[in-house]
Amino acid sequence: MLDASPVAAVALALMREATGRAEPLAPLVPARPAALRRGKRVAFWSLAAGAGATTVAALTAHRSAAGGEPPLLVDLDRWAPALALRAGLTAASIADALLQPGREKELVSRWSAVPFLPGAPSLHATFDAERVNELLRTCSAGRATVLDLGAGADALDPAILSTLDRVCLVTGTRSAQLQAAFCAAPLLQRAPCAVGLVVVMAADEDAARIAERIGFPLLAAIPQDTYLAEDSFAARAATLRAIDSLLRALA
Repeated sequence: MLDASPVAAVALALMREATGRAEPLAPLVPARPAALRRGKRVAFWSLAAGAGATTVAALTAHRSAAGGEPPLLVDLDRWAPALALRAGLTAASIADALLQPGREKELVSRWSAVPFLPGAPSLHATFDAERVNELLRTCSAGRATVLDLGAGADALDPAILSTLDRVCLVTGTRSAQLQAAFCAAPLLQRAPCAVGLVVVMAADEDAARIAERIGFPLLAAIPQDTYLAEDSFAARAATLRAIDSLLRALA
């Protein structure tokens, strides 16, 4: 019926844009996204900034919230925490919560449906992993937790990693990003938690080749997306399907 319509070309173009797929088009069937199970703690990290770890962390938390109980999203970037700025929020930070024991839960903000604890650029000066872990336990109240660890080798604190179910190394496909990912692999070889790879702006086949060479299991390939290229938290349908695959891999 679509092929017989006078607006077939327009309709097909719109469907291709919405799904990110060429012929044959996948059926557009609404599906409830997967959700991280209670108590799950996952983190996103890259050795060099700009690979997309922050964006993937935010999309994962929001997509998980759409499928079940919203996880706690925490910005643990110690040098350049950008989640609150990019979300357009002004709220108490993780540093504020650490300085006010007993009021931690009151200081957790909300980003849409997601409980959110913004980062603080001063955190690197007084970072105490044990106190941070206790804060995360208190604020999460048993729910799942999604951490943006930021970038850099110093973000891989052993005490933080030991509480994770999975740390996700995020890389793009640019040569500098791939070089950083290969350099990051030895830093994660002895991580006290499971490690997986997320490749941004890549087709499935390319992402699989990258994962094989880096040596970590591929959790998801995030396809080319103009919204992500513009550093926006909006996403096309194909990107959301990739995030759903990531959530299933993390569940």
